[in-house]
Amino acid sequence: MASEVKLFAIREVSEMTGVNPVTLRAWQRRYGLIKPQRTDKGHRLYTQDDIEKIRLILSWLEKGVAISKVRPLLEGKVSDDASQENDSEGMTQILSALTDCRRGKLEQQLSQLMKEYPLPVFIEKVVAPVDLQVNDTANPLRAIQQALWQSTLIELCASLVAKTRKRSGRKAMLLSFEPAQDGITHHIWLGALSLSNEGYSVTLLDNLPFNSKLHGLEAAVSQQGIESVVVIGESKLPLAILKQLARLDSELECPVSLRGSIAAIHADWIKQRKGAESHGRNE
Repeated sequence: MASEVKLFAIREVSEMTGVNPVTLRAWQRRYGLIKPQRTDKGHRLYTQDDIEKIRLILSWLEKGVAISKVRPLLEGKVSDDASQENDSEGMTQILSALTDCRRGKLEQQLSQLMKEYPLPVFIEKVVAPVDLQVNDTANPLRAIQQALWQSTLIELCASLVAKTRKRSGRKAMLLSFEPAQDGITHHIWLGALSLSNEGYSVTLLDNLPFNSKLHGLEAAVSQQGIESVVVIGESKLPLAILKQLARLDSELECPVSLRGSIAAIHADWIKQRKGAESHGRNE
């Protein structure tokens, strides 16, 4: 008698691969890359072979292969080497929309790419190169393109974060002490979307003051049942803020993590916190 094949729900597959359910559905509907089974109620079920295929697709995307070129690779119609030239159509449309100041076109193209690509790939292959071109000091349209690029990307991220907030029970708070300036704000919102994709209902507090204690932070974390506090940024945090974050971690048992350049800047603080946690568990 053949052994029963284990099947996984889409949420399980998302957690295992890091590819969110929206993207998995887009790969199936638009490109026919994955063909999951269905329950009687229509819910998708994936096999271990499907999961390995998803990981393979992800590895190609990380190499720069466009999603539109993945199916021929899966079917063996083209070689891996032949597909390495990335499809620039999406980037061309984004830059064209920015040049013409066409918000609708920009929003449509970004929405599609955010569905089709996992967020880390989207940031590396789309956001980073557009940032580079828009923020070029030689760009005569720099000011207007920065404003359009950031506002459109922020609104899309905020919309996706809000949708997750409505259905997620886990709560996280994202803090940023970076001042509002060019090239920063939309990356904070991308950080919020990343947390949202991890299954959190995210509360974002940005542009917080460096030079004063955050009165009421502990109370807010406790009263709202926040399970994780994440600080994102590129600048060194003052000692008073670090001490306050450490109290959240130790006294309220709410894990605090750092993302962005501050994770490297405060590597010693992170190491110290891990050491304190390990010591506490051993007592």
